[in-house]
Amino acid sequence: MIGNKYGKVIILALINILAVCFVYNNVATDNSNIVHGQVEEGEVVKDTAEVVKHVDQTNISDGKSDRMAEHRQSSELDNKQEDTRDKFKQASDTKHSDTNSESQVSVSPVNKDGQDNFKHDAVMSMKNLLSIQIHALRVNRTTTVSSEPVQDEELDRRLLDSSEIDLSPPNPIIISSPISIGDQDSFHKLMDERSELLHKHCSGRENMAGVTSNWMYALESKSLVWCPVYKAASTNWMHNLLHLAGKKEDEIKKIIADHPGQPNDQGRVVAPITSLSNIHNIASKDDARLLLIVRHPFDRLVSAFRDKLEQCHGPQNCTLSNNWYYKQYGKSIVTQYRTKAVKKFGNQYFSKGNEFGAPLPVNRTWRSDSFPSWWEFVQYIIHTSPSSYDEHWKPASLYCAVCKFPYNHILHFENIQQEEKFFAEEMSSSDLIHPRWENRNDEGLAKEDILGKYFNLLDDQDINALYKIYKDDFLMFGYQFEYKHFRFNVES
Repeated sequence: MIGNKYGKVIILALINILAVCFVYNNVATDNSNIVHGQVEEGEVVKDTAEVVKHVDQTNISDGKSDRMAEHRQSSELDNKQEDTRDKFKQASDTKHSDTNSESQVSVSPVNKDGQDNFKHDAVMSMKNLLSIQIHALRVNRTTTVSSEPVQDEELDRRLLDSSEIDLSPPNPIIISSPISIGDQDSFHKLMDERSELLHKHCSGRENMAGVTSNWMYALESKSLVWCPVYKAASTNWMHNLLHLAGKKEDEIKKIIADHPGQPNDQGRVVAPITSLSNIHNIASKDDARLLLIVRHPFDRLVSAFRDKLEQCHGPQNCTLSNNWYYKQYGKSIVTQYRTKAVKKFGNQYFSKGNEFGAPLPVNRTWRSDSFPSWWEFVQYIIHTSPSSYDEHWKPASLYCAVCKFPYNHILHFENIQQEEKFFAEEMSSSDLIHPRWENRNDEGLAKEDILGKYFNLLDDQDINALYKIYKDDFLMFGYQFEYKHFRFNVES
């Protein structure tokens, strides 16, 4: 259809133009097309190489024919090639202006005879364009946006650290559900259930220590024997004993005045220390009321620390010299654990601006860095035998020898107002026992909020160690503890 004379020339020109358009289109495309072009790079190079090979072979086979016709077309083709190169150069300069440091690879057209050969120039031009295309692909390969998101090291650490991903409530949960008592029958049923739970966990505990009579308070007129669990309404019940014993208000005021700040001594006025045999005699009566008031072990522990050791505890004008708890426990705790505490929390932890290490402000008396911190107190608890604990933080199951005495009324401090009401009715003493809040130090905060602030200062090892010490109190009195990943005495 096209004469042999001009056909080859036109075909070469069309191939040249198509190659230029193809390269220009790929260079001017966006990043996504360049990435796609990277995948097909091998195919582009292969196809272009085959074209070059074909043109080279054509040059060799037809090099001797139609010299005059080729000469007539030479000028026109040279002009077209020059225009094509200029257009590509503009596009390439715009797209790759930031890659000037890396020179482009090109093949210079050389004729052995020193004369322009338009076929040779066409082939060389295509090779130059191919070189530029490959260079553009290589540059964009190094600048293409990574498919993986970029994250800083801190974010990576937090994403990999499971402790940072915590969906549990910020504060401990210590009561699974509220208890409702409607009448004496439901109250007696609750008392029976708690006694059965205690007996269940006392099975096989025959080696536990027996009752210490000096710690028990007995009112024979009411067939009442009570073992005080300190920090579980104990001060209130020392006063209740005075009312149950029939003391009038003026007599009660005098007793309190005679024993200021000593509720234990006030209670002993009406319930003096008696023999163990007498206690068992009272306990053997049909209407015996063997009373135990318990409190969540961890809540009680925090309350004891805040009351006795976190602040100055003593007379109205409390000082370190007249503070019995500081001299008995606080000073030695600080001496033993302060260096470790500073290493763990830093010097500023015990500064005035940080309440000298107290999670909450001290309002009742005063505090300085002479007093132990909560963390130091916990270290003392963990590394001391429970048998030598003060009664305010000794496990109730140990202090009251619950497996050696048949307690039949186990009240929970968390529901004390309701349970105390039905207990008073049972003794026909509703007019004598009234709810009181003696020795309160929660500043109106929920116990869960307070526990959260204190237990947040402990690591997992500390919390597990505390649970081992107070585990019997959890099991025997039915208490639970849910905090972070901890599930103590919680059924799955």
